[in-house]
Amino acid sequence: MKICPECKIRVGGPAKNCPLCGSVLTAESDNNEISLYPDFSKPVKPRSKFPFLAKIFAFISLITVLVCGLIDLIINHQFTWSLFVIGGIAMLWVSIGTHLLTDINLNYKLLLDLCALSCYLVLIDKLTGWKQWSIDYVIPILYIGVMITTIVLALVFREFWREYFLSLVADCVLGLGPLFIFFNSKSPMRYLCLAAALMAAVLLLGLLYFASGKLSSEWKRRMKV
Repeated sequence: MKICPECKIRVGGPAKNCPLCGSVLTAESDNNEISLYPDFSKPVKPRSKFPFLAKIFAFISLITVLVCGLIDLIINHQFTWSLFVIGGIAMLWVSIGTHLLTDINLNYKLLLDLCALSCYLVLIDKLTGWKQWSIDYVIPILYIGVMITTIVLALVFREFWREYFLSLVADCVLGLGPLFIFFNSKSPMRYLCLAAALMAAVLLLGLLYFASGKLSSEWKRRMKV
């Protein structure tokens, strides 16, 4: 009998190399401790780089807050716009934490980010004189971007269509918001709200026309009807 120096298994016959790893077999000695099974220990996984990247991002965030606060204090002698920067960085940290530490569906995370960012932008607009730039074009553009992202994800990952159906319906429901803004605003940029509402309507009609059966069965399954 021969023994593999790497796998520590016994091999009979005229073979010169180990059938598992290909190492050259050696003659068996009486003093060798032989294992009847090869050692398939799991390789040590490399340490994640995320903590290091998180530290870098935290350092950049801290420097940004300090620089903006100092500039605001020197120029205006009061903290105004720097508070908006601090709030934006705080929202970014919360969003990153939500994406990394929770198991919520990606589409719903995008919708939550959209709602939170919309509220934050409206607050900034209110505190800076209410020029309505937040509701006239910024929020509709963000809404259209989230809707396009959800559609692309649904087309790319078709095997996970169940995870995208209800989020697409939620996008359509949120499309009523830009439509309400369109009829209550006099800004020339309000037509972006109309474009967002029309996109939501087309998406809803497409779902009802092409996938009404799947939509109905998925709704019953989720609601346990």
